[in-house]
Amino acid sequence: MKPIAKLVHYAVQQRLLSPLDYDYAFNKVQGLIDSTEPYTPFDKTKPINDAVDALLKPLLDQAVLKGKISPDTTIQRDLFESRLMDVFTPKPSDIQKRFESLKAKSALVATDDFYQRSRKSNYIKMGRIAKNIDYKVPSKYGDMAITINLSKPEKDPKDIAKAVSSDYPKCLLCKENVGYYGHANHPGRTHHRVIKVKLNQEPFYFQYSPYVYYNEHAIVLHEAHMPMNIGKHTFLRLFDFVDQFPHYFIGSNAGLPVVGGSILSHEHYQGGRSTFPIDQAEAFYKSRMNGINYSLLTWPLSVIKLESEYKDRLIEAAEALRTYFETYRDDAIDLIPKTDQQHNAITPIVRKSGHLYTCLITLRNNRTSEAYPDGIFHPHPDKHHIKKENIGLIEVMGLAILPGRLVKDFKQIEAVLKGEQTHFEGIEQYQAWIEALKENMPQDKLADYIKQEAGKVFIGGLEDCGIFKQTTTDRKKFIQFLEAFIGWHLKL
Repeated sequence: MKPIAKLVHYAVQQRLLSPLDYDYAFNKVQGLIDSTEPYTPFDKTKPINDAVDALLKPLLDQAVLKGKISPDTTIQRDLFESRLMDVFTPKPSDIQKRFESLKAKSALVATDDFYQRSRKSNYIKMGRIAKNIDYKVPSKYGDMAITINLSKPEKDPKDIAKAVSSDYPKCLLCKENVGYYGHANHPGRTHHRVIKVKLNQEPFYFQYSPYVYYNEHAIVLHEAHMPMNIGKHTFLRLFDFVDQFPHYFIGSNAGLPVVGGSILSHEHYQGGRSTFPIDQAEAFYKSRMNGINYSLLTWPLSVIKLESEYKDRLIEAAEALRTYFETYRDDAIDLIPKTDQQHNAITPIVRKSGHLYTCLITLRNNRTSEAYPDGIFHPHPDKHHIKKENIGLIEVMGLAILPGRLVKDFKQIEAVLKGEQTHFEGIEQYQAWIEALKENMPQDKLADYIKQEAGKVFIGGLEDCGIFKQTTTDRKKFIQFLEAFIGWHLKL
């Protein structure tokens, strides 16, 4: 079977397309590529078992030869691929109707249907995600999860040369991305779809990340392009979300640079159907007040766990805790909440199990100093060879997203440790670490040893982010902080 017929057969078999639309889709794809492939009628007796990436490749190769893709780069191929797959993607209004119809019966069925469609249409690029390197690192906090990110395409110099300046859509999260063709500076979103939902009676949109870092990695974005901002409205929205989708967690980055996410210009949250190392963290202190269980977690960052069946009380307590911490100061640990700008902030995460609500509040601070120009409560310079980027919501939960450069660098570090080479480009940032690796270097499984040690560096970076460290002295301070907050809250 020839390439166009195979792709259209795949779409019908995966229920992206009705058999009645087969001819229409065949002709649309043929026209987009300017192909002369002869028509092949639909044959339900011929199953297509190829992955969608494999089905798309010969068509994209044809598009290159026809001049439809130029230059021939991963980004330009992705732009055209999105246009091809839009042929098999219903209009936004039809997607919305189907989701709402399924959700009326089961929220789980609705999200599963939307997620599977996003995968089958290659909007979620599972083929590339499979290239990521995932492993666990044991620690005193439990097994931490590590991902070396190899899925996102790097910009080719040819793409940079072709880049255009545009203020539409305003960012990658805006709802206007739906159907947008894209360009060298903006990924193709032609077959992108979102679901409109209401949170706290406000307009939001639900979508999946094209490069999922965990199962059903969802993004929930505000209809308006507005900056991230944490307040009582945040908790009202997050708890409303888990009421509607109790099989998902949802959380928010802090709305400040360094301790926030990568896109602070657009109000959004992240959720999904997954658990994380933080969900297994043990408590070293517990207290109960007004129907709410408070726990301080044994975790590299400073996390307070609130649990209750009384949703309204929990929302009030969480908001009070945010307010209390935003002005909390402790010069002994270099914690200053505000200078000419706000520094103290929180990262909230919400779940629901039966009638029980859980809210994790992670304390954050983004102040810098001469000694720590990237952040006092940020991975310190001795960790930057492994992770210098923001420690956001995903990392807070114990899932490291490490840069793809490490794969090549780790191989070269291994060669240095074996004495096979003495230098490589960029070795300077690893020099001290390489010397430390030599001290306990095993005779075999050196590659695994390097990966495990890199994970330990990441955990050390998380510990740098902790307001109260996991020491006897700081644990006492953390307990005093919580008790003082509870006393203050009771007086309100």
